[in-house]
Amino acid sequence: MAMKDQIETEVDQYLADNGMSTNYHRLMYAGPSMRTRHSLVLVFTEVGLITFSFSIVSKSETQMFFLPKDKIRAIRLDKKRFVHKLSMEAENEEGQIERAQYFVSKRVFGRPWHSETLQYLFDKKIFSPLS
Repeated sequence: MAMKDQIETEVDQYLADNGMSTNYHRLMYAGPSMRTRHSLVLVFTEVGLITFSFSIVSKSETQMFFLPKDKIRAIRLDKKRFVHKLSMEAENEEGQIERAQYFVSKRVFGRPWHSETLQYLFDKKIFSPLS
């Protein structure tokens, strides 16, 4: 099974187990720094954002996190020369706003879904401005 199919299956199973479903998955690689930009797979859905954090060395260390759509306050994807910058604001369990920034490669060899998601997100302009 291809990685994309496996991730989509896991997302669908998680959502079903929690009484939710989705009509689409938009997958994209990202990371907290330019050197580790392939340590996350972000999955955008209409019910929220799901992240898969993994280690290239040990696949057993893969973790999945779900951020409901109603907790997301802002997302912005800025075009940069070498990599794009994804900035997000979300509400945590205590009601405080947390900020995160990730680097997103313009293309990832062998993963057309990454480039397709970037193009879709830029074309749709679905992102909220950050202050």
